[in-house]
Amino acid sequence: MATEEIYKANNTASTSCKSCGAPMVYKAGTNLLVCTYCNSTQEIKQENFILNEIDFESFIKTYEKEEFNKTKVITCNNCKATPTVDENLRSMMCPYCGSPLVEENIHEERYIKPSYVLPFQVDKIKINDILKNWVNGFWFAPDNLKKAILSADNINGIYVPFWTFDTETFTDYKGERGDAYYETVGPGKNRRQIRRVDWSYKAGSVNNFYDDVLVCGTKSLNPTILSNVQRGWNPKAVVKIDQNYLEGYITEKYQVDLKDSYARAKNIFIQYERESVKRDIGGDEQRINDMFTKFDKIKFKHILLPIYVSSFLYNNKNYIFYINGMTGQIAGDRPYSTIKIVFTVIAVIIVLLILIMMFR
Repeated sequence: MATEEIYKANNTASTSCKSCGAPMVYKAGTNLLVCTYCNSTQEIKQENFILNEIDFESFIKTYEKEEFNKTKVITCNNCKATPTVDENLRSMMCPYCGSPLVEENIHEERYIKPSYVLPFQVDKIKINDILKNWVNGFWFAPDNLKKAILSADNINGIYVPFWTFDTETFTDYKGERGDAYYETVGPGKNRRQIRRVDWSYKAGSVNNFYDDVLVCGTKSLNPTILSNVQRGWNPKAVVKIDQNYLEGYITEKYQVDLKDSYARAKNIFIQYERESVKRDIGGDEQRINDMFTKFDKIKFKHILLPIYVSSFLYNNKNYIFYINGMTGQIAGDRPYSTIKIVFTVIAVIIVLLILIMMFR
């Protein structure tokens, strides 16, 4: 239980500058804390550690029976995010949607401590280049969109809660293998080939091991945009949780608990198993009539992964975007220029008409 104790979240700077006494924050992409006033630096000492993954079933039994400390969080009335209290009391604005946070919504919750963190590698200086490259790649963008995006000043670095799951699977199945062939039918000009499938019974079993399947622990992020930026994370690159890496960033408490996260992971495992069964059946097409999967050696860990969250206002509408704090991958919503789309369609139609007239 020691490795997954309840986490007392606190993002206020716990380290003061030895030169001037001002707060120090983590400098992305380094192992340094930097002073917010005089720019002095201090090295973060990294401990040697063995990446430990916890037995899921044993932990659930123990966790349900024992009493734990609680930590303070504040819930956003608009998007239901639960960022840690101390960081957000400085601005009282939600880092996800920008809505005002109400102090009366501060409450205590039970909390499983994250064991590991993937520190930010992309700093805010690099973000400007990332935004420029992103907007320069837009098709049918309104003329003043670039200015709107580059003026976004509410870019929040957030350590987002994730769960990782490992398991070994054993699946027995019954199904059918479809082997395609082509048959020539019809006389004369109507002679043609028709694709047909010869089905045969197939039964068997597959055995797989899945490692570090990620399940997001927050409901505050848009899942579609998140899926486009979370590629490239390496859960094996995490370091042991250290408050120094959290300094200057927001840490969110998970909203999807361990049990619900495992249920989501289990659905992912089953999808993977279906693909594995189809490969085992072989042929050109496959039918799975019956499938039973046993899960064994289920392990998990709770980690924090880095994401920059921001938005920009265009024509009185808010558009959100996320940046992977490790790889710099960016994705988000954006407006389109109706005028540019219409003129492009008209131009294409004119070109097609000209080509038709030329080859008549």
